[in-house]
Amino acid sequence: MTRPLVWAALAALLAGCSGRAMTANPAPALPPEARAATAPRIAVVDLTRATRVHPRWAEVAALDRQISVLQAKLALASDPRLSAARIEIPRVDLTPEMKAAVERMRPEFQHEVEAVRAAARAELDAYAAQVRAGQQQQLVAKRAALEAQMTAAIQEKRDALDQDGQEYQQQQLAEYRLPILNLKLKLENVQPSARGDVETLNEQLQALTKERDEKIAAHEKANQETLQEFQQGQIRQSNDRLSALSAQLNTDGQRLVDARAAEITARVRAQLEATQAEFNQRLRGQQEAIVTSARAAQAQAVAQAQAQARSETERIRALQDQLVAVQRDRARLYALILAAVRVESAGLAQERKWDVVLTEAISAPGAFDATDEVIARIRR
Repeated sequence: MTRPLVWAALAALLAGCSGRAMTANPAPALPPEARAATAPRIAVVDLTRATRVHPRWAEVAALDRQISVLQAKLALASDPRLSAARIEIPRVDLTPEMKAAVERMRPEFQHEVEAVRAAARAELDAYAAQVRAGQQQQLVAKRAALEAQMTAAIQEKRDALDQDGQEYQQQQLAEYRLPILNLKLKLENVQPSARGDVETLNEQLQALTKERDEKIAAHEKANQETLQEFQQGQIRQSNDRLSALSAQLNTDGQRLVDARAAEITARVRAQLEATQAEFNQRLRGQQEAIVTSARAAQAQAVAQAQAQARSETERIRALQDQLVAVQRDRARLYALILAAVRVESAGLAQERKWDVVLTEAISAPGAFDATDEVIARIRR
């Protein structure tokens, strides 16, 4: 690590050493203990660290920030490109102002155009909604009629199947009534001792009754399946008729909406042409006003540009003077802080009997860093 010297003591020390080296009669060699006792005590102090802990260093930092701000302002104010742009005298070419007038008036024109188009869209949307509402009413009425027809047909089918089931049940009851009654009479007349006959007759009675009930249940199940198939057929038929009606209504409705859209489009085109003509007339009036005021505006702009140039020159001069003053204050304050650090270093060197105090470590045996001790004295 290499640091610049703080005092001339190092030069004197080196000169003394060189002088002794050039004498004709060199000193006799000393033992290691004597050489260590007579070796110069060299301390190193980091001025950068020491100055930055000084109580007034915050003032230096504040002045540095103020200098940076002033330099930035001065650079911006002195930029020839910006200065030229500020004092440029406007040309007589009015094309930009004409374009600006168009851009200023364009939003109003676009608003009027959009209002016409929005009204047309609203009108068409309302008509389409009206058509859809009429179609929906027709579909609702048709669905209600189909549901009524389907309900009536299904109820009629159910009544017919119920009647068929009752007739079949009566038929089976009549068919099995005599055989079952015969078995019951035999059971009543069988002798108590004929136990085997009783069991046989009971089995025959149960089998006959089960056979009758199964026939009735199977017929009822067949009727239920027939009714379900009939219901599904009625539902499919109603849905098909509703789908066909919906498709027809959509086709008719789209034709009506397209016809109304063509009518509205023709009317909107005429309205937009009238709006465009009115906009062109107002734009010509704006352009004539721009041309009329251009000469007076140019003369006023020249005077303003000259005044602005003088003001900019004065502002740059003021910034330069302010920058010089702040830099002078910063240099003076830094010199005071640096002097205080040197005083503390010198005092510490006298107390500790150091031979040399450096701000940079040179290749010297026994040199040590005393920066922290100097900082501690500064902070007291």
